[in-house]
Amino acid sequence: MTKKEYIKSMKVIIALNKIEDKLNKVLKELSPSFNYLSFGRHEDLIVSLIEKAVGDKYDWTSYWLYDLDCGEKAEEDTVKDKDGKPIPIKTLGNLYDLIKNDYNKFI
Repeated sequence: MTKKEYIKSMKVIIALNKIEDKLNKVLKELSPSFNYLSFGRHEDLIVSLIEKAVGDKYDWTSYWLYDLDCGEKAEEDTVKDKDGKPIPIKTLGNLYDLIKNDYNKFI
């Protein structure tokens, strides 16, 4: 999977998550007792396929999406290499580069 294809696919996942959040807000407004609608199984499958296609052996994609809130929670030193040097992970481009450089988790 090329960098361009990866970024495009990830942007679709992010956009679908935002739509799901909007839908839940509207449904909650219509019915205050409404809990939550989730397409989690579909998302898990798609994210898993993207990870396989890009060769993400260490689940960086899931980590970036969920733990780092699409990079929003990423700090300069969130990820470090073996020598303690920070590895950027704020953007989808950074994420792709991290995956392709085959870094193991040094968080």
